[in-house]
Amino acid sequence: MSTAVPVQQSASNIRLRGPATTRWFRRTLAITALVWAAAAAIPQILGLSDAWRAFGTGLIIPGAGLLYAMPPLDHTFATTVVIGHAVVIWAEVALAGAAARRNSGLLIAGLVAPVLAIAVVAVPAVVVAAGHIAAFLGILTAGGWAFAFRSVARSDYVTLPAIVLVAATASAALTQVHGDMPGPMTWVWWGAPVAAVGISVLVSIREHVRHRAARRLGIERDNYLAERPCPARTNPVPLDQRTGTPAVTEADADQLRLLRYLMSIAAHPLDSWDGFDAEGAGPLQQYRYQLNALGWALAMYGYAHTPALRGPLHRAQLDVLTRMRDKAVWGYWYHQNLLGNWDFRERRADPIDVPQNIMFTGYLNLQLAMFRQATGDRRFDKPGSLNFSWSPTEQFAYNHPTLNDIVIRNFDSELGLWPCEPLPVGRGRRHGLIFPYCNAVSAAGVATVDALAGTNHAADIARRFQRGLDAEFTAADGDIVSFIATGLGFTARAFRGPATTAAVAAFVAPLLPDLAWRAWEILLREWLTTDRFRRLGSGGSESPIVADWGSQAATNAESFAAAMLLAQECGESDWCAELWHAATEQLKFVEDENQAGMWSFDTASLHANGMLGLGGLGRAYALTDMMSRLRPSEWSAGPRIFDLPHPNVLVAKAVSDGHGLDAVLYPGRGPGRFALLLDQLAPRGRYLVHGAVEPELTADASGKARITVELRARSAIELRPVPHR
Repeated sequence: MSTAVPVQQSASNIRLRGPATTRWFRRTLAITALVWAAAAAIPQILGLSDAWRAFGTGLIIPGAGLLYAMPPLDHTFATTVVIGHAVVIWAEVALAGAAARRNSGLLIAGLVAPVLAIAVVAVPAVVVAAGHIAAFLGILTAGGWAFAFRSVARSDYVTLPAIVLVAATASAALTQVHGDMPGPMTWVWWGAPVAAVGISVLVSIREHVRHRAARRLGIERDNYLAERPCPARTNPVPLDQRTGTPAVTEADADQLRLLRYLMSIAAHPLDSWDGFDAEGAGPLQQYRYQLNALGWALAMYGYAHTPALRGPLHRAQLDVLTRMRDKAVWGYWYHQNLLGNWDFRERRADPIDVPQNIMFTGYLNLQLAMFRQATGDRRFDKPGSLNFSWSPTEQFAYNHPTLNDIVIRNFDSELGLWPCEPLPVGRGRRHGLIFPYCNAVSAAGVATVDALAGTNHAADIARRFQRGLDAEFTAADGDIVSFIATGLGFTARAFRGPATTAAVAAFVAPLLPDLAWRAWEILLREWLTTDRFRRLGSGGSESPIVADWGSQAATNAESFAAAMLLAQECGESDWCAELWHAATEQLKFVEDENQAGMWSFDTASLHANGMLGLGGLGRAYALTDMMSRLRPSEWSAGPRIFDLPHPNVLVAKAVSDGHGLDAVLYPGRGPGRFALLLDQLAPRGRYLVHGAVEPELTADASGKARITVELRARSAIELRPVPHR
């Protein structure tokens, strides 16, 4: 019996926040209001000293207590005190200059120093007042930095509270030193809560105004979609697994060029990260994302074009998976768990068996599943084949089936989605930042394992995933928001758009075809047919999800990648080709100066190149086939190219029917004669060869044989067994 996939609800019925998010948000508001009220009222009610007022003020607005601590300006200040305040101003100016323009902080500070020296003598009271104001602005800025680059980017929920508490304590101490003498800004003790409430009200008003605008756009989109033909679909693809042998197509010249670049990166020595983008302060500028994008792209090429090829492509994929087990890639979890879950007692480092690290476990699960679909290699099914070594005494050993079981278990959550990064909220520590994109990637991994194993877990995940998207993650205009902080109720509602939604829908197109159809139609209407995709940054400015993950530049690189993948999975091959052409122009698809024939997108990061490979190195419905078809036994048992001299020989196609082999080869570094090693032939079997130097070959006892090819341009090779007489 089929189970219908829920269709996205009408824009007129979508609330600003879903029921769970509303519940969490109201609780957060109540606790925040209580803290603000207590911080402002308790010193007044209990008649506590001004130092306590300064401390409470600093809890409401970070650093505001330093304004309260400003001493009376009509007093005489010791020179050392004035100089101390001048140093604070100088340091703030230097840091601001360095942040605004690299290597200019010291220059700006040098220009300001003489002015401050004169002010110390001429207007000491002004210097003292300016010092307190500068300290307040510095703490406020530090708090914003800690929130964006420590809390959100690194799941560090220690640094921000520490900044707030240290600043509040310092303001209390300064107030005490001044002897409780009221200064010119003591009104801040009541001004801070008024400002905090006022800002909160303004933010709320802005949210509701934007929600109404989104609802109008959503209704307009609904009316447009109602007139568009919608394919009739009922089942998630695991309930209706497709039969037959997946298509294997011949790669074109651009696909071979990009493949060479991606393989060259994967082939770097495992103890070196040369060629990879350096990890940055942002949450997406990390090795793990580069490696997964690289692995996905290589597997996509192998599945779509060369399932009967081992050799360098297979080794490149294995090298990527070896790097995934490098502590430099997954060791971040120890720190995120420590500072994000406040796990100060156990200090767990295991990155796999946890409910808040989908960005590693879920992504790796998809890469492993795609690797097996593309190669038939089951080595990671063996117990202990995935070993993560934290220290000589602490090892975490898993295999692919166990890892997949953990991913499935983690989807059994309140929202049907699970977090990327932890939040120290609630018992059991299951809350965090939930990204629909990461969950779409993970659902695709489960579906691919289902196709390989004949199981049906993804169908249930798809239903719960759809309900969660509809209830909590879909804005009134129908776009999917980037993330929600569960347990707190905060929503990154501003970070969304057609390209962001397309990035989510592309990975679950066969699981949630209605979502994919809607995402494609809106992308087509608002970004493609309007030619907006030809404008630089028109997609990448929507959200961090579709900005370049490696550089965080607002280019169209990730948007092109998402749109191409969605186009492929919707059968829109013409649009995929058009997007590829636009990407080659915008992102400067150029040949490497040192290696002829190797091309990459020069203005895109390695991650973006990998994702462009995922979207552009495959064929129509390749990911759908991976997620719905068992790898054909003839691919795994038939003759294949076991090794060859790469990049002298490039393989555009290699497929077996279980008995013979068809391959298309190109010269990679100019014409020449090259030897290929074949395996999985019938032991002692005789084969006719077309397109090689030898017209016939006989396999050895192990089923291997060599052939020689003369390559000048495209060469088709056909291998057929000699019929028994």
